[in-house]
Amino acid sequence: MYKVKYMTIALILMTILYMLLSQSVVVYARNEIDSCARGMVVVDGMTDTVLYSNNADTRLPMASTTKIATAIVAIENCDDLDTDFVVSDRAVGIEGTSIYLQEDEEISMRELLLGLMLASGNDCAVAIAEYFGYDNFIGMMNELCNRLDLANTHFDNPHGLDSDTHYTSAYDLAMITDYALDNETFREIASTKRTIIEATNKSDVRYLKHKNKLLFNMDGCVGVKTGFTDNAGRCLVNAHEANGMRIISVVLNCGPMFDECRRLTNMALDEYEIVQFVSPYTYVADVNVVGGEKNKISIVTIKEFSATLLKSEREMYRVVYDIPEVVEAPVELNSVLGKVYVYCGDEEIFSEDLYAIDSTRSIDIRHILDEILQKW
Repeated sequence: MYKVKYMTIALILMTILYMLLSQSVVVYARNEIDSCARGMVVVDGMTDTVLYSNNADTRLPMASTTKIATAIVAIENCDDLDTDFVVSDRAVGIEGTSIYLQEDEEISMRELLLGLMLASGNDCAVAIAEYFGYDNFIGMMNELCNRLDLANTHFDNPHGLDSDTHYTSAYDLAMITDYALDNETFREIASTKRTIIEATNKSDVRYLKHKNKLLFNMDGCVGVKTGFTDNAGRCLVNAHEANGMRIISVVLNCGPMFDECRRLTNMALDEYEIVQFVSPYTYVADVNVVGGEKNKISIVTIKEFSATLLKSEREMYRVVYDIPEVVEAPVELNSVLGKVYVYCGDEEIFSEDLYAIDSTRSIDIRHILDEILQKW
């Protein structure tokens, strides 16, 4: 019974330590390629690795791909997505794509989000922003960019109609999308192929179909959003999950946007793989102890490290453990007793301490006397 309690406490302490030490590891682009898009990036969202890029940090108009940010900000800040509210006149008759909302129509936030992400309703975008206070909501969208540390994005509106100071970059848009896809509600809405909005007090049933063609003809596709204005051109953010990777392709101002995202996704699947070099909470070895009640202490990893690699470069990577042959008692639980390194060639790309999963007191008479005196 005592041993079970002890191990439970040890695991709790190590979990807390993991949370304190946890950090994301970002690998930057090393594979600049040609693209017919004015701005392009392909990212593996599982490891925040840029697989391909072309003008990835160039500030560009992004049309209705703006609505990815609109949706995630609304989802995160709405207490109840399923309670109806009244649409204001400001959301009626908006330029561009629309689900034809009517003044004083009663509709829920979830239904507006479906109209936003599937039908690309500009009126839905305005109605959502109005729910929170229009100007306040635009501020919330820009605050999202601040939180994600994105330097090349600024929102003027929730729908993406052209404005001189409404812009993003392919990389920033990929990061917003990756963040949004971690939210289950967003993911569910963004990957819905077809749905209906039931009749309201002002409208008959509305039938919605997602505008991303790849969602219908490419296995593994999980959305996300198309966009078009005369200034922005044809824009697409596409997400695809396979082989443990989340491949997010962003093409801005790209005529054959579906073909280009398909090409980039297939190329990423062919050329890349995700490799877990260090697993979390994994036994590594026993370290010999001298002068202790126990003669061995087990050590474990806390953090994990995975990387998305070109398959052709897999042999360049190696894992090295630096573990002492012997340590001297006493040893405390969670003491650092070694280190693990990951190298690409001769370059260190990751390192992390190894921790004792147990403890042992010293049997040296001086330590015993010291403990007695301290307790006394």
